[in-house]
Amino acid sequence: MKKISIFILTMALSFVLVACGNAEKNNDKVVDEPITGENSNGDTNGATSTEGTSSPETEQNTDTVNQDDMQKKMDELGYADFELKLDYANHQEYEAELEKNSDNSIDAEIEDSLNNIKKKGAEAFNELYPLVKQLTITQQTGKEAAIQEVMKVFDLPTDYTEFELEIRFKDGTKIEFEDDK
Repeated sequence: MKKISIFILTMALSFVLVACGNAEKNNDKVVDEPITGENSNGDTNGATSTEGTSSPETEQNTDTVNQDDMQKKMDELGYADFELKLDYANHQEYEAELEKNSDNSIDAEIEDSLNNIKKKGAEAFNELYPLVKQLTITQQTGKEAAIQEVMKVFDLPTDYTEFELEIRFKDGTKIEFEDDK
């Protein structure tokens, strides 16, 4: 009788261990999926596959994952801070900001009421960085040349009512251009 009890107990424990082992394998499949901001195409642009449905946690994870990449890319630019603001008729505006903070973190934001777009973090950075990288504005660039270059690179309508551009270079010097029509 004692042998039968031990056999039954051993079999019961075996079933429990097998069941636990399978549950861990299923959990491993979920845990092994990287949280890198990659979409189904393998792109790491920080964008989600369905625009506007990402949670704050997803955006935070994307920003965290991409902060190192954003810092490296910002180091390639001659600018530490780029702020652009254009006002248009009917209270429409375009604002873009790309900033490297004193703690080396990167802030990026786009508010475009012309196209009803608001982006922050890695998504905004991925859109702004290639545009800002194309700019050749230096401390010696004149106001008209800077305005023309920004309007062309950013592909913005030229019928603005107010234009403001502020650039802080890596060496700490700052230039500002303003224009009213």
